[in-house]
Amino acid sequence: MCSKFLVNFFIILSSFIMQVYGQANIDPKLLNMTENEFKSVFVVLKPKADISAVKTIKGKENKTKFVYNELLEVAEKSQSSISLFLKQNHIYFRSYYIVNAFAIKANKALIKKLAAFEEVEIIMEDGLFIMADIQKEKNSDRTVTYGLQNIKAPQVWSQGFRGQNVVIGGQDTGYKWDHEQLRDRYRGWNGTTANHHYNWHDAIDENHPMHSGNNPCGYTLSIPCDDHNHGTHTMGTMVGNITNDTIGVAPEAKWIGCRNMERGYGSLSTYVECFEWFLAPYAYGDGPEDGDPTKMPHVINNSWGCPPVEGCNALNIYMMEEAMMNLRNAGCVIVVSNGNSGGTCSTTFDPPAFFEGSFSVGATNSSNGIANFSSKGPVTFDNSNRLKPNVCAPGVAVRSSIVYNGTYANYSGTSMAGPHVAGAVALIISANPNLAGEVDQIEDILEKTTLPLFGGSICNGIPGTATPNNTYGYGLIDVQKAVARALDSLFVPIIKVDQFGYKPTEQKIAILSNPITGFNQNDMFTPGTSAVLRNAITHQIVFTANVSQWNSGATHTQSGDQIWYFDFSSFTTPGKYYVSSGSTHSENFDINDTVYHNIFKAAFKTYYYQRCGIAKNAPFAHSGFIDGACHLADTLCLNFLNPGVERLKRNVSGGWHDAGDYNKYVNFAYASVIDLLMSFQLHPQAWASDQMGIPESGNGIPDLLDEIKYETDWLLKMQDNDGGVFSLVGVQNYTTASPPSADNSLRYYGPKTTSASFSASAMFALASSQFRKINVPGAQQYALILDTAAVEAYTWAVNNPNTIFNNSGLLAAGEQETSVYERSMRKLVASVFLYDLTGNSTYRTYVETNYLQSNFKQWNTVYPFEIPTQLALLYYTFLPGVTPSVSSDIKNTFRNSIETTNDNLPAHTNQNDAYRSFLSDANHTWGSNRTKTSMGNLFAAYKEFGLNPSNNAAINAITNNYIHYIHGRNPVGLCFLTNMEHLNAGKSINTVYHNWFRHGHNLWGDVRRSTYGPAPGFLSGGVNPSYDLDPCCLTNTCGIYNPDCIQLQPPKQQPILKSYLDWNRGYPQNSWQITEPAIYYQSAYLFLLAGKVNFSGENINSDTKAKQISGDIDVATYPKSMVLTSPDFSKFRLSVDNSGLLMVVQETNPIVPSIKLMSGNLLIVESAKGLILRAPDNTLWRLYINAAGIVSTESLPFLPSVHTKITGGDLFFESQNAGVILKDLDGICYKISVTNTGRLIVQSVSCT
Repeated sequence: MCSKFLVNFFIILSSFIMQVYGQANIDPKLLNMTENEFKSVFVVLKPKADISAVKTIKGKENKTKFVYNELLEVAEKSQSSISLFLKQNHIYFRSYYIVNAFAIKANKALIKKLAAFEEVEIIMEDGLFIMADIQKEKNSDRTVTYGLQNIKAPQVWSQGFRGQNVVIGGQDTGYKWDHEQLRDRYRGWNGTTANHHYNWHDAIDENHPMHSGNNPCGYTLSIPCDDHNHGTHTMGTMVGNITNDTIGVAPEAKWIGCRNMERGYGSLSTYVECFEWFLAPYAYGDGPEDGDPTKMPHVINNSWGCPPVEGCNALNIYMMEEAMMNLRNAGCVIVVSNGNSGGTCSTTFDPPAFFEGSFSVGATNSSNGIANFSSKGPVTFDNSNRLKPNVCAPGVAVRSSIVYNGTYANYSGTSMAGPHVAGAVALIISANPNLAGEVDQIEDILEKTTLPLFGGSICNGIPGTATPNNTYGYGLIDVQKAVARALDSLFVPIIKVDQFGYKPTEQKIAILSNPITGFNQNDMFTPGTSAVLRNAITHQIVFTANVSQWNSGATHTQSGDQIWYFDFSSFTTPGKYYVSSGSTHSENFDINDTVYHNIFKAAFKTYYYQRCGIAKNAPFAHSGFIDGACHLADTLCLNFLNPGVERLKRNVSGGWHDAGDYNKYVNFAYASVIDLLMSFQLHPQAWASDQMGIPESGNGIPDLLDEIKYETDWLLKMQDNDGGVFSLVGVQNYTTASPPSADNSLRYYGPKTTSASFSASAMFALASSQFRKINVPGAQQYALILDTAAVEAYTWAVNNPNTIFNNSGLLAAGEQETSVYERSMRKLVASVFLYDLTGNSTYRTYVETNYLQSNFKQWNTVYPFEIPTQLALLYYTFLPGVTPSVSSDIKNTFRNSIETTNDNLPAHTNQNDAYRSFLSDANHTWGSNRTKTSMGNLFAAYKEFGLNPSNNAAINAITNNYIHYIHGRNPVGLCFLTNMEHLNAGKSINTVYHNWFRHGHNLWGDVRRSTYGPAPGFLSGGVNPSYDLDPCCLTNTCGIYNPDCIQLQPPKQQPILKSYLDWNRGYPQNSWQITEPAIYYQSAYLFLLAGKVNFSGENINSDTKAKQISGDIDVATYPKSMVLTSPDFSKFRLSVDNSGLLMVVQETNPIVPSIKLMSGNLLIVESAKGLILRAPDNTLWRLYINAAGIVSTESLPFLPSVHTKITGGDLFFESQNAGVILKDLDGICYKISVTNTGRLIVQSVSCT
C-alpha cells in the first residue's frame, strides 16, 4: 500500500483550467447570459494552501487540525479584498476555505467586475447534483439483514468491535434523527436531550430549480430533517440498532449529518458547504471560521452523483474533487456509491464515483452476484482507465429505516451498498484506533481482505475472471478478515517486492512465499503456475510469466519459507504496478529510472537529524521534526578525568549523535565517515547535488561534503594542541530526554587515545582529498586545515601507541575502545590516505610492510566486517608509486575471494539464499542490516574498482538484491527504513530505538500511535537471532518486579530472518539489539544505494559548453602536452616522465597552441579514453580516469586506431577552470582542471 492520492491538487486544477479555457477566467457559458439574468456562480481564487506536509503527520486529529488551519489561513488572507467589495455593494455571498472560493448569485456585469480582481482564477457555473437512484422493494421481516451476514459483521460484533468511539458522517437528503434506529446513535443525543450544534448542518437555503412548492422540512434548519427518505435509509445501514433488530453494520458508532440536497437535488455550493462543515463542524449560527476540526467524522458516506444533465462539466467537477481531496487528506475516508448505470463497461460515468481519491462501491445481491444496475469501470472521462468500483457490498433489497412513520423499507441501489462500507470502516477503526485518519491503510485493508468475485464482461482488457475486475473491483468486503488484518501488527505480505520499486532495465523479481515455520506459519499459500504484473491504476495485466520454485520446494532454513520467483525483468515500461497471484497482491511499487532518488535523499537527511548543537528548522527539517539547538553545554564540556578543573573545560560542540543515544564517539564515526567519503570517490554521480535540503545547500560544495564537514569540524574540536584526539563526548548515566533540545544532562569528554587519533587521522586525510576536488576557495582552504590535522593526529598516535580508555560503565553507552589489532588497522588505513594526500614514502612503506597483518590477508578473504580496511587497501592499489607486486597481491586476493569463497559469489550463483541476499548464519548478529549492506558493498567495490568487468552484470544484480532486501523483499515484509509511507513504502518500519523517538512519546514514538512517528529514512539494526531480554530478567533479579520481563515471539524462537519485531522498548526488553539505528548502519546503506542513483543533473559543476571529440587525443610532439589555466590565470603543464609518473609544472613561457580552447571544456565521449602524451624517451602514455576515480597513466604499445592528432603545439585551455572531461568505464564523467597552486582537481561533472 502506498500514499496514493496526496497531491498539491491545485497544480492539477490550475493546469486543467488553462487547458479548458486558456487565459480566460470566466466560464464561457456565463458570457451568454442576458444582462438582467442572475445565475448561481462559484468565484474561485488563485491562492491555494500547500498541505503536502500532512503526509508526514500521523493521527486523525493532528492531520485535521493541520489541514484546517492551512486552508483557513490562505482563504482568509486572499479573500479580504473581494469580501470587502461584496459587502460594500450589499451582495450576499458565501465564502469557502475547503476550496478557496465564493458562492454568489450574479448577473453578467457583476461577473465581469469580479473577474477583474487579480486574485480570481475562474468564475464558473454552480453545478447541480442528484442522489443516486434507488429502487423500492417489498418490505422484509425484522431480522439481521442478509447484507450484514454476507459481509460477516456479526462475527466482528462477537469480538466486541461494534463501531464504538467512531463517528460516521453522511451527506444526503437529511436524516430523521429521532428514528428508533438512529436516535441513540446520534452524536447529539445524550440519552435525555439533543444538542444539534456540531452534529447537524443544513446547506439548503432555498428550493432547487427542479422543484416547485415548499420543501417539507424547510430551509437552513437547526434540527435534522429528511425531505426524501434516502438519507435516513443510508444512515440506518451504517449505524441502525435497536434491541432484536440491528440493521447497521456498526451499531455502536455515532453519526452526524449534513443536508446537501433539496429533495434529491443539490449544487456545487451545497456540496462544498457540507464537505467544509465535515472538516471542522461548527454550531448552528456560527461560521466556518468557528469550526472545530477535532469533531471531524472518521468516514463519510456519499450516495449521490452528478451526471452531466444535472450541471456537471469538465471544470466544476475538478473543483468538487479538490474539496473532496482536502477532506480526505485531513484523514477522513470518503466512501462513494459507484452509480446505477449498470450493464456495460465504462458506466462509472459520474463524479464523485470516478475520482481516484473516492472509495467507490458497487452493489451485489443476496447471492453475491453483481446487481444489474451496478455501474462498471473503467473510468474513461479523464482517459485514466482506472478501475472502478474499488469494492462491492450488498445493495439489493436492503432493509433500513425511512422517514414515513419511523418505519422501514427495502431499497436497492449502490446507494445502499456504500453505507455497508462506511460501517465497515467504523468497525476497523474501533478494532484498531491507531488507524483513525490513516485513509490509505484503511482502504488497503478493505481491498486486500475481500472475497474475490468473478463474472461479467472483459472491460479494458481485464476479464471478469481476474481480481480485481471492473465489475466487482477487489470483491465483496469481508469485515471479519478486514478487522483481523487491522489487528495483526505482525502481518507479513505473501508476495514480497522492493516497496519503492525497480529501475526499468534492471533485474526485477518478486518473491512469493509460503511460511512453513515462524510466527506467520498459519498464513499458508500456494501460487498457481503463473503470476501477473498489473497496472496499479487501471489494474490491467501488463505482463504474465510462470513462477519458478526455489530448491525444488525445500523450506529455506533462514526464513522458514517455501519460495517461488516471479521474474518480470523484461517488462521495462515506467509506471506504478503490483504483482498478483490469484487474489493475493504485493504492495504497489514504481518502475522508473529515478525510483531511488527520494529514498536516497531521505536516508541522507538522517545525518542532519543526528546533528548535535544546532536547531533543526524548516525548510530543512520535515514538518513535525523541528527542534531547538541541543546540548549547548558541549561548548563548555567537562573533562571526564578532571571534571572540577575549570581550565580543562572544552568546546566540543557539533558533530553527529552516534546512534539512538546522544553520545558522540570518534571511533564510531570512523566507519561512517570512511564509508561516505569512499562512496563519494567511487560514486561521484550520486553525490553531485548541492541541493539535498540541508542548511549548507547552494554553497557550491556537494552536500555530502558539507555534511561530512559538520562532523570533521567536531573532530577538529576534539583534537588537542599536541595533535592527540579526545575519544568521546557523553553522559555518565542514561538519558531519555526527547526531543534532543530537552536533554540538559551533564556531559563529559573522554581522554585522548591512540585509536581515536588514528581514526581521526584517517578521516581527516580522506576528507582532505575529497575537498581538494572542489574548486571553491573555501573547500581548498578547508582541505589545508585537514591536511595539517591528519598529520598531527597520526604523529601523536605513533608517539603514544598504547594509550587507551575503556569507557564502558563509566562514560556514555557502548564500549568505544578498540583492540590492539584494530588500532593497527586504523593506523594502516590512515597511512593509505596520508600517502594519497602527501605522497610521502613513509606512509607507503608502512602500508606495504604491514598490510599482510590484516585479517583480509591473513585469511585471504573479504568479509562484511572491517570494511574501511578492505576498501582502503583496494583504493591504495590505484595510487601512483605503489609497488606493483603489492598492488597485484591486494587486487588478486580481493578478486579471488569474491569469486571463489563459498560465502561470496558462489553463494549467489548457487542461490543458497532463497531471498537472494546471502549472509551466513553466523553473520546475522546485532546490526545485521549493516552487515547485509556491507556485504553488498564488497561486491560493489569489486565492480567499481574494475577487478573483473566480465562479471559486472552479475554483480549489479547482486548489489540490487541486497537493496531489495532492505526495501521490503525479506521474510518479514518490512522496509527497514523508518516512516517511508509518504515515499510509497506501504510497510516501512514504524519505530526505532532512539531517545528522540522514544517509546510512548505522543509525537514521535511510533508511526502507529503518535503524531509523526520517527523521522523518515533511519535504517534499523535488523534481525538478530541472538536477541534476549536484559540479564536481570534471565537471572530473576528483576522479573518479579518488572512486568516487561516477557519473552516476545517474535523476535525470540524464530527462524533467523524472522527474528525481528517492530518495537521500541528499553530496559529490560532492550530492543536496541534489533531496532536501534546508527550512523555507521546508515552510511553502509547509502554507500550501497549510491551505486543506483545519479544526480548529475543537479551537478554544480555541469558545463554545457563542452566541445566533444571521439577517441583519444594524441599530443604528437614532445615536449608539448596539455596546458590548463587556474582561477588566477596561471598556466600549468601536465606531462609524464619515462616511468609514466604524472607531473604538473607551472609554465612561464609563452604557450604555442595547436588546439586553443578559448572557453569551455573538451569532452572525450568514449569511456576509458584520454590524452596520449609522449615521455622524454618518446614512449606513449595515456592519461585517463581509473576505476577508483583517480587520474592515472597507462603505457600504450602503439597508438589506438581512433584518435585525434595534435601536432606542433599544446592542447591549451585558456579559460579559467576549463579542462578536459574524461569518462571512466562506468560512463561517469570527470573534469580535470587545476588550482592556483598547481594541484589537479578531478571532479565529477555532467556528461551532457
